[in-house]
Amino acid sequence: MPLPQPQIPQITSIIPGDESTYPKTSTIDTNITISPIPSMGLGVIATRDLPAGTTWYIAKEDAYLPIPQKTFSAIRLAEKKSKEWKLLREFIEMVSVYSSRWNTMNVSLDNIRFLNHTIVEGEGKDGVGNVIIGGTGVAEDTLVGWSAWTNKDVKAGEQLFVNYHGFTICPWANSCEKFLGGEETGRLDFEVVDRETVFEEPVEILLTRAQFEVYVHSVLEREIDKALLTVLAKWGVWDEGRGVWAVRVPVD
Repeated sequence: MPLPQPQIPQITSIIPGDESTYPKTSTIDTNITISPIPSMGLGVIATRDLPAGTTWYIAKEDAYLPIPQKTFSAIRLAEKKSKEWKLLREFIEMVSVYSSRWNTMNVSLDNIRFLNHTIVEGEGKDGVGNVIIGGTGVAEDTLVGWSAWTNKDVKAGEQLFVNYHGFTICPWANSCEKFLGGEETGRLDFEVVDRETVFEEPVEILLTRAQFEVYVHSVLEREIDKALLTVLAKWGVWDEGRGVWAVRVPVD
């Protein structure tokens, strides 16, 4: 039996009004593009003027992949024998937002993952970028219905930023504070966590057709962005009965 994954509400139960009137995910949104940024790699660039308060992104249920703690421990163990799993672990830590309710790392499958960190207003951890990400209580726990809007006027050609310090720290994986060089409190000893994790059943990563479509239509220019595609090609099979790609994590 596969490990259970969170039950995700439909976006229409979270956001009022006609869903078709809202922006699509950033993979097909005409408001932004992904471009090279000196010293930052790739970044999110506005393709038109976005006045303060403009909502330019809303996460759909297919826009992210939840990775539970036990699955992540299995990935960390698998990387000791395979560089492909090491790259996937790094990808998950780099592009995920942690949900304390579900205790999952939620992997961004679309281009929202290219939103870089910079503080343009305020100071330190309490400052903000030119983008704020938020949503309803449900959205905060699941990412479904998460929206991104500009908190100041952004001109066409400007890069969009968010303050990473606002994201919740994951206790069992590296997260934004680690990459920003700050001190993370409350984190567990990863080696102890992995060693004490008991795998009583096969560990799988399950990816629906819709999730796969979102992912392959995102920018896959960097090797790290192809990490999920690589493990899917080598360890994944299409499970017709469940209607998902099932990627077995090789844990002995």
